[in-house]
Amino acid sequence: MKAIRTERKKGLIIAGGVVALIVIAAIAVVVLFDINSYKSKIETVASVTTGLDVRINGKMGLSFFPFGISAKDVHIAGKGGGILSLERLKLGAELMPLLRKQLKVTGCELDGAAVIIVKDAEGKYNFENTEKKSTKGGPGTAFSLNELKLSKGSLVYLDKKTGEKTEFKEINLVVKGLSITDTSGDVIKHISFTGNIDCKEMRKKDLKIENFKTSMKAVKGIYNFEPLAIRSLAYLDKKTGEKTELKEINLVIKDLSIVDTSGDIIKNVFFTGNIDCKEMRKKDLKIDSIRGGIRAEKGVFSLKPLTMDIFGAKGEGDVTANKSEADTEYKINVNVLKLDFEKLQESFGVKRLISGKGDLVASLTIKEKGGRSLIKGMDGILSIQGNNLITHTVDLDKVLSTFETSQKFNLVDIGAFFVAGPLGSAALKGYRYGDVYYQAQGGQGAITQFVSHWKIKSGEADARDCAFATRHNRIALKGKLNLVSERYDNVTVALLDDRGCAKFKQTISGPFGAPQVGVVSTVESLASPILNLYKQAKRFAQAGKCEVFYSGSVQQPR
Repeated sequence: MKAIRTERKKGLIIAGGVVALIVIAAIAVVVLFDINSYKSKIETVASVTTGLDVRINGKMGLSFFPFGISAKDVHIAGKGGGILSLERLKLGAELMPLLRKQLKVTGCELDGAAVIIVKDAEGKYNFENTEKKSTKGGPGTAFSLNELKLSKGSLVYLDKKTGEKTEFKEINLVVKGLSITDTSGDVIKHISFTGNIDCKEMRKKDLKIENFKTSMKAVKGIYNFEPLAIRSLAYLDKKTGEKTELKEINLVIKDLSIVDTSGDIIKNVFFTGNIDCKEMRKKDLKIDSIRGGIRAEKGVFSLKPLTMDIFGAKGEGDVTANKSEADTEYKINVNVLKLDFEKLQESFGVKRLISGKGDLVASLTIKEKGGRSLIKGMDGILSIQGNNLITHTVDLDKVLSTFETSQKFNLVDIGAFFVAGPLGSAALKGYRYGDVYYQAQGGQGAITQFVSHWKIKSGEADARDCAFATRHNRIALKGKLNLVSERYDNVTVALLDDRGCAKFKQTISGPFGAPQVGVVSTVESLASPILNLYKQAKRFAQAGKCEVFYSGSVQQPR
């Protein structure tokens, strides 16, 4: 037994000596080996492996534990020009193949990488190998890498066909288990890896995304991002100056694939997933807790089912964007039950004029054609209705029956209720919404029934059923709002009798920014005492004949 132990001890000593010799030899290689003399060979091997032109302008070096090769000022180009430039490159490599003048890379670190991806007018990317190779005998060269790290990188994507440019700044990336089964074919379809990425900023035209990060997984061209977190997404409409911002977005994207990378990616991408957004703001409009399922297939993107907190209530519906044709088509369906009228008014900058609950329904189709306004391609319905609402600062029945405090009162002030309902501030930008209440100087009243239903065609909103009833009166509105040219088109507000005929009426016309208030149903103007006009209208109505002004769903109060 003692002899056996002695032999084992000798064996360990010998093995340790061998290991020590290998370590010393490796150190000697690091110290004595001139890696720069192999720069040309390394460039050639890297170029053949990737199918790209690889050039190392700076010095190269060797490192130990683990063994690696470093290089400065590296440039990679394709047929269409430069693709990648690096401040510093570090490659982890196996030692023995290198001694046989072979480069077997195990890891890669990129510092200060600047990537440029260009898609030409024919749909080819600058990193693709344009030379057609025979597929006989199997696929092209395979490529693998244990780990890829990128720090403080940037990326620019340019689509020469559309002229659109997308920029990413301060990218940090870690990818493990990277493999490309066929570098001669479509790389996007033959790549597999796991990893994560974070980016400080992305810009594309009027769109800006800040601070996003995600975990990624790809298996032979099928990609998953779970989750993709975005701190802020903002869109600035340079024509109107309006900014739309979404905050704290969390996306899950599953099974993303691109059917045909040579064509329009938008029309060839497929994925499913879901979205969760804490907040969306556009001027005074605020929507919270936006959640929905996502699906993209053949250029059709949908959010369904979609829920949100809006106007102090829960909204639900769906949104679809069809980009499969030359002209994009959007479909929006939203129902909001028991919304808060005060919150609704706050969305267009007015506070506490009406309070109570109501229901909103929107079903819109918007066609984006050429450079025309999106509003011009808008069709659908938009309506709001509610019962037992409270009017603050004015008693409408008192104003309409006695007119004791308002000889300057405009009936169209009341009509603003209908415009301000579903259409928000679009048609009220130049109208002093709420003047009637301040002129009345106090009071509180009730609206027992309220309906504001509009049909929109090519950006023109037609009042199909717009009326409300107080305890003693009924008011209705007719006419159109041209949202494209921003004009009132023969909008008329009327105080009704029990037959739906106008006791008296008044019109508003002209541009939203500077509307003109018309005369009442007689030839006299509103500069005359309103009480006299009311008496004239009353005498006219008592003649026994009238043209029915309104026959909608709001009933005359008893």
